[in-house]
Amino acid sequence: MTILAVDTDVLVAWSVRGARRHDAARRFLEREIGELGQPLGLTPQVLHELIHVVTDGRRFSEPLPMNEAVDLAERLWTAPETERLAPPSRVPLRTLDLLRRHRLGRKRILDTVLAATLEACGVHRLATWNGRDFELFPFLEIVRPPVE
Repeated sequence: MTILAVDTDVLVAWSVRGARRHDAARRFLEREIGELGQPLGLTPQVLHELIHVVTDGRRFSEPLPMNEAVDLAERLWTAPETERLAPPSRVPLRTLDLLRRHRLGRKRILDTVLAATLEACGVHRLATWNGRDFELFPFLEIVRPPVE
């Protein structure tokens, strides 16, 4: 069974009507999860980033109220299609190693934590429109959802 992990950008687009690429994210995830039956890999970090972004009034004209965002996150985390990817205790040191090895700055910390978490969980596919942020990690296959 191949798990498809999802980055925050795709999950936000899927979650918020009127978000840029909303329809593309919906079609993509329906195909991958619904038709192909692949589990959706979700990390706590992405779940928490989702809440942070969808409640931000500077990003959306109609952000979700906090209670709705928390309910959405809980439904996603507990859905039968979700493979919950909790970072094991070795992830912080692996993250530091990757930051050092690739000489990454502070704006790359969260992407590096996500990459290290996926590597530790044995997940190699990541759906994101921010593929350039992850290309330097050879253990990840970047899946860019079509935006047609």
